[in-house]
Amino acid sequence: MKASAHAWVRVGLATLLAVAGFASARADAPKLRIATFRCDATPPRGETLVWLVKSVKQKDPLLLKGIVLEDGGKRYILCALDWCLLCNESERLFRETMARAAATEPACVAIQCVHQHVAPYADEGAHRLLDAAPGSPPHLSAKFLDGLRARLGKAVQQAVKRLEPFDRVGCGEAKVDRVASERRLKGPDGKIITRGSEGAKKPELAAMPEGDIDPMLKTITFARGKKALARLHYYATHPQTVSCDGTTSADFVGWAREAMERKERVFQVYFTGCSGNVTAGKYNDSKPVVRVELKERLQAGMAAAATATQFAPAERLVWRTDAVALPIRTDAAFVEPSRGWVADPKAREGLRVYMGAMRLASVERAKRPFELSSLQIGNIHVVHLPGEPMLEFQRFAQRSKPNDFVAVAGYGDCGSAYICTDAAFAEGGYEPTATNLAPGAEQIVKASIRRLLGETPNQ
Repeated sequence: MKASAHAWVRVGLATLLAVAGFASARADAPKLRIATFRCDATPPRGETLVWLVKSVKQKDPLLLKGIVLEDGGKRYILCALDWCLLCNESERLFRETMARAAATEPACVAIQCVHQHVAPYADEGAHRLLDAAPGSPPHLSAKFLDGLRARLGKAVQQAVKRLEPFDRVGCGEAKVDRVASERRLKGPDGKIITRGSEGAKKPELAAMPEGDIDPMLKTITFARGKKALARLHYYATHPQTVSCDGTTSADFVGWAREAMERKERVFQVYFTGCSGNVTAGKYNDSKPVVRVELKERLQAGMAAAATATQFAPAERLVWRTDAVALPIRTDAAFVEPSRGWVADPKAREGLRVYMGAMRLASVERAKRPFELSSLQIGNIHVVHLPGEPMLEFQRFAQRSKPNDFVAVAGYGDCGSAYICTDAAFAEGGYEPTATNLAPGAEQIVKASIRRLLGETPNQ
């Protein structure tokens, strides 16, 4: 009897120690929570879209979708907006709005545009320059922008009230078939041939090789136990099948995202990667049937990446920020023509807005750095870049952490416009003519990427 009693005591003590150890481990585990939010960002009829086209019809909503993450009371926001671009002051105002609503700092908010071309393009510093010019060209109204930010703030506030625990994070990737294609192709003479987003309208461009792309769609999933709470998708291509027809639409990438959400009943966000020199041009001729095919092929990639997802216990959130001074052009050859176009009421409106006011707004903010950020959870990294970065920056980020899972989102603060490699400036083509930056940005951005990945300390 005594031996039996001693055995029971040993078992009891072992059980108590195991329970205590489990409780201690639970106590040491990070207190991680997540909430999702969405806000309808569709402009009403009559508002100005990209390239000064007026909104005349809504095909489907333009959404701002995102997540709020919390680690021990510190909050971070990652979100994507179904707009063409947010630049300079406008990007800052959107981040500040969400930061106030979530009781965090603007540096802890990343907003990226998806970059559809049947959507708005906002730069309120440029809007003021246009308003002060004779015969001001149209732009998004302050009433609409202020109202949208007010609704966005409320959406984020409500999300914070719904924060719920998550304990697992997963990542997966899958190849996307026949969607992306290289935009900068070389002809027999070595000169750059531009294959735009509707390139398949020209048989000779459709017949050219797919070219240099990143075919992999990357997906990050937040979960509690076996229940997926939110998925973030990352893929690099210009996301438009049509441009500037006055019909607002989230286009094929938005259709795929929302179809995934309806099918899985899991919140989905889509981010456009480094797509400055990548389009769907080889496969897109803008016919309705082709647009649906692109949506279905992208959705298949999303579904495959979700199926391939491998989960691990969620680790502490590591948020890194890096403020960098990009070489905005301020030389007279760049600035003086822009001033002239803004001041000339007879100049073409598109020239006055895009080559005029928006360039000058970027010149005015030249001394204010661009704020880049990243999120790390274990071996999963997400890098948030400004502007329209070329694919090389995505490849560089992935090469910098070859044993980790690295997703990259472009189209943050687009005051830079295109972010080109130095080689692209030497080769010519469209992109170097559509940037507000001088050569030399490549090494600055790559150094920042290394810091955001924790490879080198912040300056």
